[in-house]
Amino acid sequence: MSALLVSHHLLAVLWLLPALLPLADARRWQLATACGWAGSALALGLLLYGDSVAAPLFQLLIQLLAWVVLRFARRYLQGEPGQMRFLRAAGWLLAGATLVVASHDWLTLLAGWAITSRALHTLLTYYPDRPQALLAARREALASRLAEGTLLLAALLMVASTGSLLLADAGTTLHGAANLVRGVAALLVVLGVVIKTALLPFHGWLTQVMEAPTPVSAFLHAGVVNLSGVVLIKLAGLWQAVPAAAMLLTVWGALTAALASWVMLTRISIKLRLAWSTCAQMGFMVLECGLGLYSLALLHLAAHSVYKAHAFLSSGNQVRHSIQHPAMAEPRAPWCHLLQGAAGVAALLASIALWHTLADEVPAPPLLLTAIIGLGLAPLFGSLAGAAAALLLCQLYLLLHTVFAGLQGDAAHAFVWLQWLLATAFAALYLLQGWLQWQPHHPLSRRLYALAFGGLYLDEWWTRRSQALARRLTPAGARHD
Repeated sequence: MSALLVSHHLLAVLWLLPALLPLADARRWQLATACGWAGSALALGLLLYGDSVAAPLFQLLIQLLAWVVLRFARRYLQGEPGQMRFLRAAGWLLAGATLVVASHDWLTLLAGWAITSRALHTLLTYYPDRPQALLAARREALASRLAEGTLLLAALLMVASTGSLLLADAGTTLHGAANLVRGVAALLVVLGVVIKTALLPFHGWLTQVMEAPTPVSAFLHAGVVNLSGVVLIKLAGLWQAVPAAAMLLTVWGALTAALASWVMLTRISIKLRLAWSTCAQMGFMVLECGLGLYSLALLHLAAHSVYKAHAFLSSGNQVRHSIQHPAMAEPRAPWCHLLQGAAGVAALLASIALWHTLADEVPAPPLLLTAIIGLGLAPLFGSLAGAAAALLLCQLYLLLHTVFAGLQGDAAHAFVWLQWLLATAFAALYLLQGWLQWQPHHPLSRRLYALAFGGLYLDEWWTRRSQALARRLTPAGARHD
């Protein structure tokens, strides 16, 4: 085992210290903070002197975010009786997350993911006397067990077909029955990732775990759900070897991103809006991995981790911001909505063209992502200041994309016809949103709003089945619902 790999595993051992050592409350908090500092320094050294970038970058993010969240939690949980239970579970959670990021083989990956899931369950039941918290935690536990079982089966099939435990060998050239077995394993990995990232229709466990303390929400949305993106990047060779699985990732991610973004606009609760935002962002991340844009997925995950940690830890200020800046914009005429969308796409295309005249190696996003990013910039074109901000954002995005493209290689899959189809669907949804804002009292608008407010009712079947299974698995005396 190389020294760099030992250093990655040392980070996991480091977080077990505040979880296992018998210390007083104040000492345990101090040790957890010190572990955050020491882990950040070690991860920075791995990033500067290692031969890879993705894993050390995520290790550094984990350590820095852990330090910030734990500092916040010390004040947030002051006076609470379960602080030591929180710190022990947080230590195991961070140890499991570092193992997932450090993993080069299926055994380490599965072990890290199992540790993370069980620690997360403890954190979600921080208030054991709240029935809604227990119900949501049971749903998360059921989803995690299903995902872990799916990944375990996928790992067994992958090892049987490739003859190797290493993740890097998942994309090796195979023929005949072995290639077929690997294809089935790849589809199982997709299913496990979809459940762990809370993509539709398996999103209910993420959008309903709102009873946990704010630091737990920050750990969940800024770290745990992002681990699936790390796994997708580690298995880049697999998606190249099994294009059907890559296509499934693309379609599933695009549908989740579009529908979850629509539902998010109807949410009033700040935490629920952030939860649906996480579903949408994870959809975009899975879409990027399906297209083979791993550098962009890496950038997306890093930015999302920082943003979500800040959003949850400052959720009190978000209430004031949401009142001043409501999610649903003021009604605009359809032609204005159309012009702003065209302006957003045109601004991004013009920026790409400008960058390519300066440097040919600047990566350009594919058609689908160009449409999505351009339409996302559209609301800024309502004023000159907003248009200037949109142009600056285009330059910042292309700059960061260029930097991350130099850190993480891509293996772009064409899927040109699929990209045209999905880009058309996103454009149609954008125009539908403009019409709904222009005619909010139309009967169709009200029906569509009610549908979106209900989460498109995609979670109902999973809710009924998961609750029934959870009741069967839970002793009668332990039930609270």
